Amino acid sequence: MRVFGNLGRVVLWTGAAALAITTGCGDEDAGGEPAAEAPSGDPRFQLDKLDGRWILYDQRANQKFRFEWHREGDKTELWYTNGGFTKRRMAGELRASDWRFTEVLSAADEDKWKAGNRSRARLFVVPRPEAGALRVTEVAVEMKGGKESEKAKGKFKEFVPFPDGQPFTFRPCDGPLFLGDAARSAAAADKQVAEEGGPFPGHALGEAIPVGVHTDAAADGDAACTFDMDLYFDDRPAEGKDGAKMTAVAAGEVTDGRRAWVVPAWYAPYSGNHHFQMYRYRTCGGERELVGVQCIEAVLE
Repeated sequence: MRVFGNLGRVVLWTGAAALAITTGCGDEDAGGEPAAEAPSGDPRFQLDKLDGRWILYDQRANQKFRFEWHREGDKTELWYTNGGFTKRRMAGELRASDWRFTEVLSAADEDKWKAGNRSRARLFVVPRPEAGALRVTEVAVEMKGGKESEKAKGKFKEFVPFPDGQPFTFRPCDGPLFLGDAARSAAAADKQVAEEGGPFPGHALGEAIPVGVHTDAAADGDAACTFDMDLYFDDRPAEGKDGAKMTAVAAGEVTDGRRAWVVPAWYAPYSGNHHFQMYRYRTCGGERELVGVQCIEAVLE
């Protein structure tokens, strides 16, 4: 296990390429014991003060498993990515010796869970300051005969603080994105939802993929505000063909009460499963405020 005390090198795997980054973690010794202990009383490992971003460490850092604490008033959530692009909201409960987080489901999925037709994720988080890590146990929770039943998903995992300066996204999505004709046209998107139940999760790969969504302009905010978006591809800042970051991209016009958040030429010439993410912002009186996050995971081929 790599722990706090020495400067170490962690490798984040991003597809076929590896990104080496420096963190505040040291190497394990030959016997597998910690090379150094986390500072005594470090607030990062005090149960009631746990916060920030964390990443799975199992021989190497793996950004496909990561989470961020999110606190609002007396509520605590984890925004949890567990092996792919899907980000789950996990509602937290502080207990005597751990945190228990339970997946927040949509109303439709909650009904399915209560009927025994799906499971929900649950995490138990325990700080291990002596190892500079959090020990996380995941279980699948099913409803059987009106009672919860927990089934362990493998052994516990250990998470270490996420390295500074790595611009991965953590926030769960608020709604869908569309590709192709459904991105360009609100009517085409509505038709796709009516016929398919949601956005079609596929498109030909290319250097100019239309990606977008049409939202209720009144719900977005005062028409006197300005609206723009930051774009992410596979959970990292999206880049154009020229390598420029796709940030503060202006939203389109309002037509029939719908605002067009459309990127007519998203550069994505890569085959396989990919994730498009759009952070929508409004600026009123100089303050830029997040309106919502739209996403789609799609196969490009």
